[in-house]
Amino acid sequence: MKEYREEEEKLKWEGTFAEYLEIVKQRPEVAQTAHSRVYNMIKSAGVEEKNGKKIYKFFSKEIFGLEDAIERLVEEYFHPAARRLDVRKRILLLMGPVSGGKSTIVTMLKRGLEEYTRTDEGAVYAIKGCPMHEDPLHLIPQNLRDDFYKEYGIRIEGSLSPLNQMRLEEEYGGRIEDVMVERIFFSEDKRTGIGTFTPSDPKSQDIADLTGSIDFSTIAEYGSESDPRAYRFDGELNKANRGIMEFQEMLKIDEKFLWHLLSLTQEGNFKAG
Repeated sequence: MKEYREEEEKLKWEGTFAEYLEIVKQRPEVAQTAHSRVYNMIKSAGVEEKNGKKIYKFFSKEIFGLEDAIERLVEEYFHPAARRLDVRKRILLLMGPVSGGKSTIVTMLKRGLEEYTRTDEGAVYAIKGCPMHEDPLHLIPQNLRDDFYKEYGIRIEGSLSPLNQMRLEEEYGGRIEDVMVERIFFSEDKRTGIGTFTPSDPKSQDIADLTGSIDFSTIAEYGSESDPRAYRFDGELNKANRGIMEFQEMLKIDEKFLWHLLSLTQEGNFKAG
């Protein structure tokens, strides 16, 4: 247990945004997209070629007889999505008979990401104190992003969330370089970077389970429902941000939930009520 605690302490990192940029300069892979992280995780386990077909060792211990489907999954979805092609704007829908390996594939991806984010290659960093584990590079203003790309070779997508915009002004006086950043580790149990959503009775299912909701107990303190601090970022999409989200029995989800997913995949964000 002592060795385990020591190992956990070694993996932890915390520093300013300026210090984080030094890490990005040395190891650009820490700024990769979610699709890219999954693809590199699969590829890092090894790839073999048999009879002109690629065998991905990541799946080979638990998935048998689905080599063609696995190859299509990796080469037609994760690979082009990792290269930021339009495939990344699609939801990956796994369909097949009972005991066809669908749940096993998803479980392997989730468990794999938990382990991969504990390695140097799969390290993930987030704005400290952000309930959605937001990408620190969102702090870079839009008008500086072209210059950032020229210097670092990294494209930044997405805008800083309203909560962190407020924190930047109130806690750090607008000084981006002083914002605290920490290393995070994906964990389904701790609801970090991995989410799971199961539809229930449409009459009782609440959209807040997916997107979070207003915390009415804080309105007296903050004075307005529109104050970002008065929002509970505890929906599955909030917690799964930058990682992977599993929707079980997706075709049974109520239509209003699907609208959020459409906005999320096409725009990369969703707007809460």
